[in-house]
Amino acid sequence: MYRSMLFLHWKQIRHALVLMIMASFGLPLLAVGGLGTPPGLESASLEAYRFVAGFQTWLAAFPALAALTGTALALSAWNWDHQVNHVYALSLPMTRWEYTLQKMLAGMTLALLPAAAMWVGAHLATASISLPVGLQAYPNELAVRFLAAIVVSYAALFAMAAGTVKTTLAVAGVIFGFIFFGAVANDVLAGYYAYFERVHVVAAFIEWIVEGPGPFGVFAGSWTLIDV
Repeated sequence: MYRSMLFLHWKQIRHALVLMIMASFGLPLLAVGGLGTPPGLESASLEAYRFVAGFQTWLAAFPALAALTGTALALSAWNWDHQVNHVYALSLPMTRWEYTLQKMLAGMTLALLPAAAMWVGAHLATASISLPVGLQAYPNELAVRFLAAIVVSYAALFAMAAGTVKTTLAVAGVIFGFIFFGAVANDVLAGYYAYFERVHVVAAFIEWIVEGPGPFGVFAGSWTLIDV
């Protein structure tokens, strides 16, 4: 049954997943483009701080891609069930929790594909350049963090996606609406109250979720491929 779940999920997301695999492979290569010198060529090395600063312009793209991949996997996991009004699940000789568990494991298996692409791309990226003295490459650590972030975002939305598409979009709309309109409201209030100039409520809330103890902490911390 697990193989059937995996095949159905692959059919639902294969086109989008191929694009995400390509993006996961290419992102590390884009991030190091123009940094350092090819191995074996004689050239003055860039200073370490300039090297790291050049890579940091791409840092936000890594957790963003992981969150997008996990979200796509979660939303597509129940797409087949929505199409047949969950009749297929009710006709199977297994309990609902067993069906849900196997479906979730199938999605996590598919998450290995973009993570593997990130791992290969990160190794090729670090092999294509020479690092200044004092810097190290961390392709394995980056790929593991990328996989963990995909799984966390996938797990967070998996249960929500089991409901109707309308409900899922409504919840997502409330979240993004809070972020957008909250940021606008904070800027307006800052013109009247000095407190909102010092404290950005939406940013503080996001920071509390991400940087506080908990699974979402994987999105914070070091996402750099190259560091001291």
